[in-house]
Amino acid sequence: MSRAYDVGASSEMGRRDYQQDAVGHTQGPAGLIAAVADGLGSYEGSDKAAQAAVRSVLGHAYMDPAGGGGSLKPGMESAVAHAHRDVRHEQHVGQHAGLTTLALLVVAGGRAAVAHVGDSRVYRLRAGKLEQLTEDHRDSRHVLTRCLGSLRSDCTPDVLETDARPGDVWLLSTDGVHESLTPEQLASVLADGADAQVAAQALVESALAAGSRDNCTALVVRVPGDTSETVRGAA
Repeated sequence: MSRAYDVGASSEMGRRDYQQDAVGHTQGPAGLIAAVADGLGSYEGSDKAAQAAVRSVLGHAYMDPAGGGGSLKPGMESAVAHAHRDVRHEQHVGQHAGLTTLALLVVAGGRAAVAHVGDSRVYRLRAGKLEQLTEDHRDSRHVLTRCLGSLRSDCTPDVLETDARPGDVWLLSTDGVHESLTPEQLASVLADGADAQVAAQALVESALAAGSRDNCTALVVRVPGDTSETVRGAA
């Protein structure tokens, strides 16, 4: 029997003149797919690039044909490679040079996998402890070293496979949120027990109130069940 995940997403333009973030999620018998993307602000068409990336990964087949027990990593790597090609196609069709980051989460039963390119992040709150599962692709000058859509920059994702337990709370965010709030503030919102949509909206509102000057996007996933056990479309 498939789980019904509680999922909520919020995305606000903030103080920017336009929205370059994209967010989406889908779930079914095979599991949950969730993604956020942040178009690079200095490139025309980056809003379209972010939308193309999220659309692409939500439509990808992640599960192994044998039905279940295999690694999710090949599917994650394939999904990001397809997203890169779809962003390049969008550039050609739209006659622009838009680039984007991407953070991706797949949860299938007791398994989970995370992939990212750029500085959009994935966190997991488990038993009250917040863990950042991605490491920003930035150099010593804080310049992005990986993104989708570039022919000069690396688009290879980092992929992490892990478990998913009842009571886990996952957060996918763009830098407008996580660079404006401390880990303690993120954990406090995620731990208060509110449903995922309320939590996502609270994180975005808190980031804007803290002075974020960027687009702000948060996607929250709650795995059903109690934390004492051992073992929720594109917008």
